[in-house]
Amino acid sequence: RESADPAAAMAAAVAHLARAARSHAAVARHLEAAGFAADLVDTTVATLAARGYVDDAALAERRAEDLMLRRGAGRLKVASELTRRGLTDTVVDRAIAGVLEGQSEIALGRMALRRRFGDELPASRAARAKAFRFLVGRGHPPEIVSEILGEDD
Repeated sequence: RESADPAAAMAAAVAHLARAARSHAAVARHLEAAGFAADLVDTTVATLAARGYVDDAALAERRAEDLMLRRGAGRLKVASELTRRGLTDTVVDRAIAGVLEGQSEIALGRMALRRRFGDELPASRAARAKAFRFLVGRGHPPEIVSEILGEDD
């Protein structure tokens, strides 16, 4: 049973957005799950986007910045997280490129490594393997991790 009440759809969408910023896709999924007609969902999401309440690019930029700069995540984890939120590849790529502008992936990886293991690069083979698994698990590309751990300071 689909609902065709525009005011109810808008109220449901705004209530969903009040809890956290959401992507176009997330708002649409929420409204569809609530039983609103597809054309009403599209209209509601378009209205919210026109008013600036739903902005995929801004959401992606904020989330990519948080993950990469504050939490030490690599670009692979960020891309996965943003894609999972329903953001398009183009929006995801632009957000990651925006964060990496003026930053090197090696520097971001080293920052994450320092936060976890301290200032010393791991010396033993076991410690290097642990650091490698840690960084790859945080979404840093293996070639970047190898470069970080392969350099002697």
